[in-house]
Amino acid sequence: MPIGPWRYEHLFWYIGGMVACKGKNSAPARRVTARKGQPATYQTRISDFAAMDIAAGDALLSAYADLYCRIQCKLFAEVSAGRSAPSLKQEYLRRYGIPARMFNALRVSLEGKVSSVREQQLLRRDELQRRTSRAQGQIAEAGEGVCRDWLHQKRRRLGNLKGKLKRVETDLDSGRIRLCFGSRKLWRKQYHLEASGYSSHEEWLRDWRAARSDEFFVLGSKDEKAGCQLCVAMVADDGSLTLRLRLPDCLAGEQGKYLVISGIKFKYGHEQVLAALESNAEYGAFRRQHGEKAALQSGLGQPVSYRFKRDAKGWRVFVTTQLMKTPVVTDRSRGAIGVDLNADHLAVSETDTSGNPVNSFSVPLVTYGKSLHQAEALVGDAVAGVVAYAREVGKPIVLEKLDFRHKKAVLEGESPRYSRMLSSFSYARIRACFLSRGIRQGVEVYQVNPAFSSVIGRVKFMERYGLSVHQGSALVLARRLLGCSEGIPRLEVCPLGNGVRVAFTVPARKRVKHVWTLWGCILGQLRPVLAAQHRLGRSAAADGPNPVRAPA
Repeated sequence: MPIGPWRYEHLFWYIGGMVACKGKNSAPARRVTARKGQPATYQTRISDFAAMDIAAGDALLSAYADLYCRIQCKLFAEVSAGRSAPSLKQEYLRRYGIPARMFNALRVSLEGKVSSVREQQLLRRDELQRRTSRAQGQIAEAGEGVCRDWLHQKRRRLGNLKGKLKRVETDLDSGRIRLCFGSRKLWRKQYHLEASGYSSHEEWLRDWRAARSDEFFVLGSKDEKAGCQLCVAMVADDGSLTLRLRLPDCLAGEQGKYLVISGIKFKYGHEQVLAALESNAEYGAFRRQHGEKAALQSGLGQPVSYRFKRDAKGWRVFVTTQLMKTPVVTDRSRGAIGVDLNADHLAVSETDTSGNPVNSFSVPLVTYGKSLHQAEALVGDAVAGVVAYAREVGKPIVLEKLDFRHKKAVLEGESPRYSRMLSSFSYARIRACFLSRGIRQGVEVYQVNPAFSSVIGRVKFMERYGLSVHQGSALVLARRLLGCSEGIPRLEVCPLGNGVRVAFTVPARKRVKHVWTLWGCILGQLRPVLAAQHRLGRSAAADGPNPVRAPA
């Protein structure tokens, strides 16, 4: 039977995949570098207006935000009542005297908030289900000698969790969206004015209205001038930007229908914004010369959207563009750099093209007890050092694909130290920082399944190469990207540290089973020993330093 062209193509990819994976022991890796059109947002503070002082300009922006908020709240109420947002467009244009692009920005912003609430409802339901199951298991496992007060509090907690879960499930079944403009925290303060620091309800109402109308969004499109019709950016002679914001008809007064904001310069990403504006200018020239259809296929132009936000110091502007393509400088044919994420440090191990360790080091990263901005700064500095090293050696970064939502949902009953550690550890923030900086530096970032990476690193590489447990785990992640073997070593012993070893037995090797099955059996044997060693180490630390040490 002859093989068609599509069969040859499938056969080519199948053979190529087998060669790249080097056997069945390797796990597929997922690349998490930038996709086409990856958005990036840059911000700066507004400090100057053309033809008016700063107070008058801030007042005009506040009036724009107040109108924006009132229309958005009304639109949300009518959409919640069952009406379609696109069907209300012409009615809102006539009623409020706003341009069509402003309504589109309102609709897109509201749809994003509604989508976020729906996604949060699903995550909340999963979390409550896990916590409820955990509480039920603790109550069922409680013996006869358990404290009655403890059991009573556990049952009260279980009842509260079931009530919260029922409300979330009811909202999901009915499609109800609970969205409070201005935050629920500030809304509830009206019922406790004195405790919240308010002397009257009118004082609270002023803060409430200010919180509801502290931002507005201007939607961009690449087929419009400078990527946005309502807020046009122009480059000044000194390289700064001048924004010309189109005001609604109801706000246009003596100053005209435009508010001009001058002296806009971004501390980070200013070159990216200028490149986006240049691309839009090239798109306009290309469209005028070759037509609309050819311009859409040229790859030029990109939307530039703006968000204006008011805080205690004044107004800020956020510009969202697409990241310009950065040439990739890494190649996994040279090797890989595995990064094991831990609560107090990043363990890094570098390999060559054959999976042999070349270099290993640790980067301190303690976020417990830090504020949000302090934690972000620490994470950024740690990730910047690792990405700079990867760019220098030209090797991609390999992270572990983890999900801490289940672990954080079952913190009830765990030790306070473990709960604090896990709550302060932000895997999502570290992963996002690796991805963002990797995109800007041209460094590839991959994610692999971390199954049994710790036990493999401890048994195979810890003592052999003089690595820590976490550095051995990072080495396993890097080797897993390269498709290296993860077979059981001949010497069936595991180092525990301080020169202590423990023997283990390997079950019969069956070809129908994956090699991870064998590692799972080994982990089951080592887990009680590691737990006992951990308890012994904690008791020794509580008793003080011990002068007697195990022989090396």
